[in-house]
Amino acid sequence: MKLPRGIYGITDDSYRVKSHVEAAKVFLEGGIRIIQYRRKEGSIRLMLQEAREIRKLCNQYGALMIVDDRVDVAVLADADGVHVGLEDAPVDEVRRRFGGLIIGASASTVEEAIAGERAGADYLGAGSIFPSSTKPDYRILGVEGLRRVVKAVSIPVYAIGGITLESIPTIKATGAWGVAVISGILAADDPVKMAKAFVETWGNA
Repeated sequence: MKLPRGIYGITDDSYRVKSHVEAAKVFLEGGIRIIQYRRKEGSIRLMLQEAREIRKLCNQYGALMIVDDRVDVAVLADADGVHVGLEDAPVDEVRRRFGGLIIGASASTVEEAIAGERAGADYLGAGSIFPSSTKPDYRILGVEGLRRVVKAVSIPVYAIGGITLESIPTIKATGAWGVAVISGILAADDPVKMAKAFVETWGNA
């Protein structure tokens, strides 16, 4: 399954948009075609309910749906894939047991990027590119670090962390496949309008 280039929307309910489902809808209405459902706490029943609603929305818009961390939720909600961080289930084990899923891995160094690709990841989330309010304790990879990661692997790389409209041309010039965005869109006064602006800016960069 081909991963869409450009903007990768990650759900959050702590900004202007007050639910994960609503966040997914904002991204989809704004033209984004890959969505990650990212809830860090809550019961599996709640996660499944939300994930299934987001799955339906993604089907309506022809978008890919990824679940953060939770392989169980991804499988039960019939998601397209799962994104596993460095502290989550190992990529190679997920690949072995759930070979049909798109698997994303996190990387904050070239070494982690190469290890993720070797383990069987389909794409990488690389960052944090800039300081980020959603991940304040993450190591800063920077634009040059991102360029090195992109050159070191042959799978798509989505940049994440503190991404703004203004930084998109610089990031696209590294060869990154796209950018993952949370607060840059969801904290805006008009999130749908901002999502459209991100999609348009990437397309024109």
